[in-house]
Amino acid sequence: MTSYNLSQLTPDSTLLYFLRTLFGSDAEYAVYIPDSGSVIVLNKGQLVFLVERGCADAMIKTLPQLVSRNIVKPVNPDELDYPDEVRALYVSNTGAFINSLETALYPDEPRYPEWWSAPVPFAISSRGILRLNETAKKMFGSGLEKLNTHELPERDEFIVRLEGTNGARFMAFRKLKPGIFTLDDCTDDLNDAQDITWWASVGQAWTREIEAQGGKWQRLSNPPEEKNKVFRVCEWQGEIQGYLLIDMPKKKKAASKKVKAQTQTQNQSQSQNINQEINTQRKPDDVISNIGPQAMALLAAGQSRDHEHEGSGSFLL
Repeated sequence: MTSYNLSQLTPDSTLLYFLRTLFGSDAEYAVYIPDSGSVIVLNKGQLVFLVERGCADAMIKTLPQLVSRNIVKPVNPDELDYPDEVRALYVSNTGAFINSLETALYPDEPRYPEWWSAPVPFAISSRGILRLNETAKKMFGSGLEKLNTHELPERDEFIVRLEGTNGARFMAFRKLKPGIFTLDDCTDDLNDAQDITWWASVGQAWTREIEAQGGKWQRLSNPPEEKNKVFRVCEWQGEIQGYLLIDMPKKKKAASKKVKAQTQTQNQSQSQNINQEINTQRKPDDVISNIGPQAMALLAAGQSRDHEHEGSGSFLL
């Protein structure tokens, strides 16, 4: 009889593979422990029935739906004699194992690995509940056990953010086997990474501004040899990471236009000053010289063409 590797048996395996693995073991019953809901116990005959009914390619995790449709009726372990002496093949999100059928009566308690008490922080997920070993509780406290495992990402590695009175805390989960993880507090590392990301974005914003102004920049391992070169020393936590060479375009001189405008303004001002001086320094003879001989005669006689004004000092031009 062919035996099958239990490590390859998961809730995503087919019912046909479940049946073959059951026949390849010394177990008499097949048990599926979902994360929520009732435990499903089937005997070999029931699994054969499902396979023959066209459910061979259905996944083990679909058994609750098959039961709800009354396609198969699970076995009640309480109705069996001596369930502690009957062997059963179990499948859950934490893995597959063979144990007595009595375990199906108390499925909430996970099946801990032999190395669970090792001085390494471990966590095990079972039916939506997360449990920590003693080492993890001493290092991180028991607050992690309040997490709902249904909300955890289905990845081999992920980070969980925890809010606390002292600020946010970040815990890294790394899967050892289905449902079992190692734990690591990566708060400091993640804060450093966020700090590095911030300053990296600042540097990118600065270099984009240099390029927008028509300048160029270059990353150097050593400072430039030319003394007239503009560069910046790039440090992080006291260690030099390199040098940033900056080459900005020279500004065009607009002095000629400025001088021309100032010259025009000065010329206009000087012209106005000259006109004012001419008007203020004009002599009476200059005015008289502009009066014709006929008007001069009238002024000299002290009279107009039509009337005489004796003793009058006014006149009409």
